[in-house]
Amino acid sequence: MTFTAARRAWRAVVAAVYDRRRLYPVVAALTVLIGVTAKAGDNILPLGGLQVVMFHGTSYSVREVDPKKDDLQLFLKDDKGAYLHNFATLENYVAAKGEKLLFAANAGMFQPDSSPVGLLVMDGNQVAPLNTEEGQGNFFMKPNGVFLINQKHEARIVNSANYLDELTPAVWATQSGPMLVLRGELNPDFISDSKNVYIRSGVGVRKDGIVEFAISQTPVNFYNFASLFRDKLKCPHALYLDGTISAFYVPGMKESMPHRFGPMIGVVLKGDK
Repeated sequence: MTFTAARRAWRAVVAAVYDRRRLYPVVAALTVLIGVTAKAGDNILPLGGLQVVMFHGTSYSVREVDPKKDDLQLFLKDDKGAYLHNFATLENYVAAKGEKLLFAANAGMFQPDSSPVGLLVMDGNQVAPLNTEEGQGNFFMKPNGVFLINQKHEARIVNSANYLDELTPAVWATQSGPMLVLRGELNPDFISDSKNVYIRSGVGVRKDGIVEFAISQTPVNFYNFASLFRDKLKCPHALYLDGTISAFYVPGMKESMPHRFGPMIGVVLKGDK
């Protein structure tokens, strides 16, 4: 396989993130590509930094982020107060500031008007308060949690009940639920053979502080999705972000289906870098 063919294979894999019906035909191409690049010694990274990970028969797209090096931010509205809603608008918003959006994902659950259901902290300012109420739906499954980046550029996932005990203030934070993994243990409410399967997205933090974003390419239950973070991605803490509407963004990819989000999270490359 030539270098050009290899790049095309990678683009097909990433394109499948946005058209899940095309995923399986390109998995074989991905397998061949991995073997070829290893033999050739080429240092070819997946397009946009996405990696395709197979775990227990399910394919996932995974993006690693180093909060000590990468500029990870949360987004909701533009400078005029209008909701950004989708990746295309977010990309344009970032570009207008002379920056580049390297990766993005929806960052938790939101109300019909796109406002966050739970806590949202942006650049050190609390936009929405912590939500510890009881209710129906995934967000209210206990424990739910908060993903945050603190003033030391450390990523953490904490039980929402313990968020106010954090000693280092959050610069960026989003609340969602349920917790997938807490202190290395799967959420005890998850059932291994559950038939409650959906496309799912989540975020985990490894012991070394690296953040792992993952989205399933086919429907998966909570137990298997949580097991991905604990057993494959080695995250002792992981948080569910959202379900069927979930999506990832990488530069140059067009969404095959329209999405309308509330909070979004993204890695930004500053213009002077």
